[in-house]
Order: sequence, then C-alpha cells, then structure tokens
Amino acid sequence: MRLKQLVYTPIQLLRTNSFLIGMTVVLYFGWAQRSDNYLSAETGTGYLLGIIGGSLMLTLLLYPVSKRVKLLTRWIPIRYWFGVHMLFGILGPVMILFHSNFQLGSTNSTIAMISMLLVAGSGLVGRYIYTNIHHGLYGSRITLNELKQEAADNHVELLNMYGMDEGLNTRLKKMEEKVLQPYTGLMTSLFHVISLAINAHSLKRRVMNLVKEGYDKEKPLPENKIVVNSVNRYTLALRKTAAFRVYERLFSLWHILHLPLFIMMIITAVVHVFAVHMY
Repeated sequence: MRLKQLVYTPIQLLRTNSFLIGMTVVLYFGWAQRSDNYLSAETGTGYLLGIIGGSLMLTLLLYPVSKRVKLLTRWIPIRYWFGVHMLFGILGPVMILFHSNFQLGSTNSTIAMISMLLVAGSGLVGRYIYTNIHHGLYGSRITLNELKQEAADNHVELLNMYGMDEGLNTRLKKMEEKVLQPYTGLMTSLFHVISLAINAHSLKRRVMNLVKEGYDKEKPLPENKIVVNSVNRYTLALRKTAAFRVYERLFSLWHILHLPLFIMMIITAVVHVFAVHMY
C-alpha cells in the first residue's frame, strides 16, 4: 500500500493550519493591544481567562492518563483524547497570555509563565516530530519497512515507466545506497538528513538526468509533468526513509524532556495560584 505523500499546495497548507494561523492572529492582536490594559489579571474577564486557561492546562493530563487507564478509552478512542490534548495545549497558553496581558509580573508569576511557554513550545516541536513518524496527526505509527517498501515501489515505477533499463536500475541503487545510509548516531544522521533537505532539488535533478539517460530509446519519454511527479514521489520516499530513524530518536528524547517541563509547569502554576490568593 502506498503511503500518503505529504506534499501540500499553499491552499491546502492554509486549510490544514487554519486554526494555528487563527491563533497566531489572535496572539498578535493581544500583543499589539497589551499597553491599553483592557484586561486585569486580578478581576473580571482577565481573572476568568486565567482560571479557564489554567484548568485547560491541567486537563492535558487526561491524555497520558487515558493511555494507561482503559476505562477512559472504552467509550472515547485514544485519538480523541490526543485531539483534546492538542487543542487545549494551544487554547490554554493563549488564555493565560491574555490573562497576564502579555506582561511579566511577580517572580512566581514570571516563573509560571516561562514554564508554560516552554511546555507550549515543546508541544509544538513534538507535534512536528510526531507527524513525521505517524500517518498524519491522528493516524497509526509508520514503520521503517513501510517507508523502505514505498521507496522500492517508486524505484520499480520509474523502471517500468522507462523500459526496465538495467543501467538505470544499477545507478539508482548506487544513489539509494548513498542516500539511505545506516543510522550511525543522532548527530551524524541528523546532519545527513539536513543535507538531503538542503540538496533536495539537486537530488531530483540527478534522478531526472538518470531517467532521461536510461529510458528505452524506442519508447518516447512521457510528458514532463508525469516525469516530474514520478521523480518527486521517488525522491520524497528516499528522504522520508533516511529521516525516519532520526525522527524516532528525536521523539524519544523529546518525551524525556517534555514530561519534566510539564511537571515543572504544574508545580509553578500551583505556587502562583496559592501566592496570588494568599497574599
């Protein structure tokens, strides 16, 4: 089965990320109006936003708990808990920022704010890594064998389209061996993946040249658009396969970092609420 190719047009990107774009606009508006003091953290709407935002951040615990307590997933699938986790992980910090009027206050509120921003930023990074090792945001986990099979299928597609030329087959395999280097450690493999991303256009151009040199001379070369689409699928499959183990390792390290940040945020938030209401 062919993996879904995550190549979006600008319109598709806009639609897919419309919520994040909307939140960015809201944050910009709040930041621009911060000096007008429309909201107060101590009373009224500003105080209410702090209560709601803090409650939303606390409910983020439901997702990790739902993975361990089967009762929570009996009626509500885990992907919905994950969706709530993602949604509240954005709405909560936005409300807290409006609660604080985008300004730092006392020492305890400053520490709580910084902790929350670190958790929110960590969550966005984790979201990006997550989508590179899963079938979309709510899909199942991808396996390395799936990605290798995708690259192999695209390899065969190129050969079938251009006459099964043995010379082309050999040269593509040599290029694949170079691109799909074994995982040799995070930093080395990460630099390799970054290099592939930077040189993606060059990689496509090399494949195009190999295809044009290796196709059956008695068979006309297909339309340029078909050639480009086929090569794009092939090179994207190679890059995703090369990056997969790096993303897996990064996701493991992210988990190690994200949990302590979250615990620190909860502790500092509790201290902040206690200090505000006691003093």
